[in-house]
Amino acid sequence: MSIRRRQLIAGVSLSALAFQLPAVAFTRQDELGWIAPPALREEDKVVFVAPAGPVDSAKVETARRVFETKGLEVVVPRSLASRRKGYLAGSDAERLEELNNAIADPNIAGIFPFRGGYGLTRILDRIDYEGLRKHPKIVAGFSDITALHLAIAKKSRLITFHSPMPQAYLYDKDEENPVVTNSFWGSLLRARYTVERAKGYCIELPENGLHPKKLIGGRAKGRLLGGNLTLLCSTLGTPFQVDFRGSILFIEDVDEAPYRIDRYLSQLRLTGILDDVSGIIVGTLTDSLARESTAQSACQDIFEHYFADLGVPVMTNFPVGHTRLNLTIPHGAEAELDADETSLRILERTISPG
Repeated sequence: MSIRRRQLIAGVSLSALAFQLPAVAFTRQDELGWIAPPALREEDKVVFVAPAGPVDSAKVETARRVFETKGLEVVVPRSLASRRKGYLAGSDAERLEELNNAIADPNIAGIFPFRGGYGLTRILDRIDYEGLRKHPKIVAGFSDITALHLAIAKKSRLITFHSPMPQAYLYDKDEENPVVTNSFWGSLLRARYTVERAKGYCIELPENGLHPKKLIGGRAKGRLLGGNLTLLCSTLGTPFQVDFRGSILFIEDVDEAPYRIDRYLSQLRLTGILDDVSGIIVGTLTDSLARESTAQSACQDIFEHYFADLGVPVMTNFPVGHTRLNLTIPHGAEAELDADETSLRILERTISPG
């Protein structure tokens, strides 16, 4: 079905039901303008939180030192490493309270989920998005944190950062993985965010390792939306499904068999989302046991099946996701994808001077 026909049908359906629906059914968040959080400055306070899986206590002090070398004061909740309830970092109430306290605290400039795992979808409907909109701050992470990125995009219209986390791919010394650490800190710190960068910048790609590949050529502009494919699909049909029209969709995942990737992309196609995006970036599809992107080549035919006839540029093998070359992507920012040049350029300021 064409996009135009779907829109007409949707319009008829809404008109027919308008008399039955209260005005509050139409979310005003969709009308908000996008905002950028204040940059991190020396002596700013940031907090480690665990809204998903349990924390590896052995890594907390190492991670604290990493942040302190940047001049930041790190708040570590007393129970961060001790809370554990099976595969969760404590009860829903504990994890929610910790996250909402961080949002409400005017002295906290950055919120850093310590790891992903699972658990955010259980508490998405109770997070203080209005508070985050009124008092924006840095929020960064990936994997299960995708659910938080999408919910914030929907409810707060705040640019967040799809990035490494304290327990995943952040390194004790910058020289251990300079492209990743430069990408991360260059995106968040005021001291590294130059006037030139604020006018727009290209995502710096590693010289060695993953190299993006053109699947379908062309150029496109749009807001960067997406993240972990499994979590993205888990928000569809919920109040936290974002509007992907005109966006550059980016996806990644780990330990998903090709048939499950196929299933997720089929779901995106059936919802009409794939028809409405302006471009697509496929990040890493990693086999954690093999520690490499073994699923990438296995899914090539799947990508061609779902993307070939969309008429939009598509780039694959982009270094973002469950890989040590996990570059920081400003979620919600305006960007330009050039699949022919295999480049991604950010077009707007993603942090404010503060």
